Amino acid sequence: MYPWQLDSVHPLIIHFPISLLSVSVLFDFLSVVFRKESLSHAGWWCLLFGVVGAFASVLSGFTSDALLFGHMENPFPIFETHGSTLLLATVVFTGLLIWRWTNKCQLTSESLKYIYLAIGTLATGCLFYGAHLGAQLASRF
Repeated sequence: MYPWQLDSVHPLIIHFPISLLSVSVLFDFLSVVFRKESLSHAGWWCLLFGVVGAFASVLSGFTSDALLFGHMENPFPIFETHGSTLLLATVVFTGLLIWRWTNKCQLTSESLKYIYLAIGTLATGCLFYGAHLGAQLASRF
């Protein structure tokens, strides 16, 4: 019916949000260190498109891989399940996107900027760990 298999869509999509979201945090760090507005703008655009890609990845994961592997049947504890860990990372990055959106796409004030970056760093770690769990689940690691 389709020229592709449903289970092959998820691995094609997941790499975009992983790279965009992690590079978003990197650009935000660099914009603080070098005081460059252009790096902050790059961080904003990577965050925006990374969150859009994360929602596409979650959707493709639920429609293809969850049906094949059944790994969302037991989502707790969160940090032992691929789907739960990445859902948490997606929610946190979505919160950071809303935070940036309310500040007109800019990083927050001086005092809150470091809290934003710390949350972004933790979310990136959660994202990488969830991706690692997914690679183990797919027997690629």
